[in-house]
Amino acid sequence: MKKVFCLLLLVGCGMAMMAQNKRSADSTAIAKVLDTLARIAKNVNFADPLVQEQGYFYKAAPYIIYRGENAKRKWKTLCDYKLAEDKQRVNEICERFNRTINQPGGYTIIGYVTETESEGTWHGLELLYTNKKGKSKKIVFAFLKIGKRFGLGDIDE
Repeated sequence: MKKVFCLLLLVGCGMAMMAQNKRSADSTAIAKVLDTLARIAKNVNFADPLVQEQGYFYKAAPYIIYRGENAKRKWKTLCDYKLAEDKQRVNEICERFNRTINQPGGYTIIGYVTETESEGTWHGLELLYTNKKGKSKKIVFAFLKIGKRFGLGDIDE
């Protein structure tokens, strides 16, 4: 009986460690996506011919989840900057980055949360940033996994 208990305890601890490792890997992955989006929004390369051809924030589209009217795509695909509806969403999000966490004070990640809803498991990064008035503000960037990568689905202030 003692051996069975020890084995069950060992298996339980192993599963808990695996879950913690996955949580850590997921939070690291979404932090990387957040950083990539922030850099894309802040650092537009006007010498890039595609910026002139497609628009300022074309590089951000593959990191942002489609939330438009098309039910087949909504919450299931990433944006396509060549489509007007998607381009508008991407531009709005990048402009929001520039109004919030891309301010001179930068940002600090203060938390990571997960929540399962109808769209899937949301992974939220809670941040503090300093606004233009010098006041500290909280903002949450929420991500869903689409295929093998995370995409930004929502921003809550």
